[in-house]
Amino acid sequence: MFTEGRILRVFGWMMLVPGWLISYGQAYDAELVSQRTDIEVVGGTLVKTYFYKIIINNRSGERFSKFTIPYSKLEKVSNIEAYITDAKGARIRKLEKNEIKDRSSISDYSLYEDDYVKEFTLKYDTYPYTIVYSYESRQSEFLYLDYWSPVLDERIPTQSAVLTLTVPADYKFSYRNQFVDEPSVINTGDQLRYKWEARYMEPLMREVLSPAMITQLPFVICVPDDFRFDMPGSFASWASYGDWQYSLLPGLQDLPETEKNKIVNFTKDATDAREKIRILYHLLQDETRYINISIETGGMKPYPASQVAVNKYGDCKALTNYFKAQLDCLGIPSFYTNVRAGQPIVPIRREFPSQQFNHAILYVPLGQDTLWLDCTSDGPFNYLGTFCQGRDAFVVEKGSSDFKMTPALQPSDVLESRHIRISSPSGQGSSVTFNARYKGKMFELLNDLEKSYGEVDKFNYFRDQITERGHQLKKYTIEEHHRDSVFMKVTLETVALDMYTAYSKELLLSNIPFALPSLEKPSERKLPVQLDYPVAKLDTLEYEIPSGYRVYQMGTEQLIASPYGQYQVKFEQTDSVVLVIKRLTLFAGYYPPSAYQSLYTFISSIDRAERKKQIVLAKQN
Repeated sequence: MFTEGRILRVFGWMMLVPGWLISYGQAYDAELVSQRTDIEVVGGTLVKTYFYKIIINNRSGERFSKFTIPYSKLEKVSNIEAYITDAKGARIRKLEKNEIKDRSSISDYSLYEDDYVKEFTLKYDTYPYTIVYSYESRQSEFLYLDYWSPVLDERIPTQSAVLTLTVPADYKFSYRNQFVDEPSVINTGDQLRYKWEARYMEPLMREVLSPAMITQLPFVICVPDDFRFDMPGSFASWASYGDWQYSLLPGLQDLPETEKNKIVNFTKDATDAREKIRILYHLLQDETRYINISIETGGMKPYPASQVAVNKYGDCKALTNYFKAQLDCLGIPSFYTNVRAGQPIVPIRREFPSQQFNHAILYVPLGQDTLWLDCTSDGPFNYLGTFCQGRDAFVVEKGSSDFKMTPALQPSDVLESRHIRISSPSGQGSSVTFNARYKGKMFELLNDLEKSYGEVDKFNYFRDQITERGHQLKKYTIEEHHRDSVFMKVTLETVALDMYTAYSKELLLSNIPFALPSLEKPSERKLPVQLDYPVAKLDTLEYEIPSGYRVYQMGTEQLIASPYGQYQVKFEQTDSVVLVIKRLTLFAGYYPPSAYQSLYTFISSIDRAERKKQIVLAKQN
């Protein structure tokens, strides 16, 4: 649905390298040395010409030698040309037309798409070699003039990239630059030609908890003020764009009479609107399935509700529109809503009205009890989870479309709490029982695991992903829970060899440390840190005191607090057990590189506290 991701894929296909840069380029698997994109608006048609060269330096660089060009009923491609030159610049292989294969881009989760690809591969057996590649595309309906980036891959440098845009002198459009200089402009009288030039010579590497790479890379976005995409529309304001979105919906929300009767019958005993919505939401989950349907306006227009009622499938747009139609049948107002879902959160550029979304949900205002419903979810009712929480949502309403924020997850919403009982050691080690209550991301993963995977895969997941290092999983159980529960209770039974370590007449008790982010050293870090939602953990470790031993040394309570979160540990003792109670909270936030040193110090201090052996048992005389 979102144009940006698709256009960025294009830059994985074309590139260059002259011989005099070979020694420099061999520091990388490949290098984009030259890229040119020429765009012209001619009589309402968008014509683009792409030209790239890339040098392939080694076998790993050959991932850039397979080319996939998307096209559709709305976007035609032609004039594909490509060839290879060797290290001396001699042309050694030309792409033949019969090497270009056409196929549908239909995916495993799609029923129907009107998107296709042309694909081919160009390789040579001696490195380095250069691929030269070009093609043309034409569109008569479009939302973007271009979403352009000089970056082939964030790990690969770009020596030179040029974007030109030629439009009639009276053609109105808007653009935004990120890490790209303002364009030069040439006025030829009846046309304006804009030219952007950029380089990318310090490739970035993804870092732990870094923002989405798209927010850190150079790009230029150009959109027309007025457009036609199935229906006439305008990016003059968010309200005008919302009106265009709204114009796609009429006629798509009619339901068969049998469906209307079923809706009334299923909700006749409900006492309020919220309960009616909950009943219908469960029915939606039970009777329909998510499947991608990219049709008509490039994936922007929903599948009709009447067809979803019959076929029982749809994508996010179709299922949202269908559920809205069901609520309309009961006279309950609701609003088709766009979000940019996923993680890390990519902020919506509110100052730049344009199509920036990739998911549709339903907003239902019920006085103080506002509902946000993801109609593709198998999760609890009114639970957006980490996929859609805490971000801009564009609520489509005729004449007044605007933004609202989806509810942000709080520490109490993501709390992972565990009571861990550790038995005295025997010849086989210590038996350890984890009674865990998971919320947030871990709940979502386990909820999907429970519903979608067989017993063998479940056991393997618990063994490999949930069981603590140094523990051998013997058994796990998932406690039965209501479908609308936002937490899951799990019990794990393990055996561990090193919970009690003997030194002469003493036993040292080992902690089960919290999993902390493995942050880069401050001297190595380049990118900001982004935590989309908080982290909250609570562990109570109950160590059995072996017969004949007493507590010789007990740890002291510790509190580590900072603007980034808080860590606390305290110790308690009874006649037969020692309790260690630990709590960790990391706050959601966006932390610039200038704050990284103090964040790193905070995490490091927690790590040291977690790895310290603070409880010693001694044999009684």
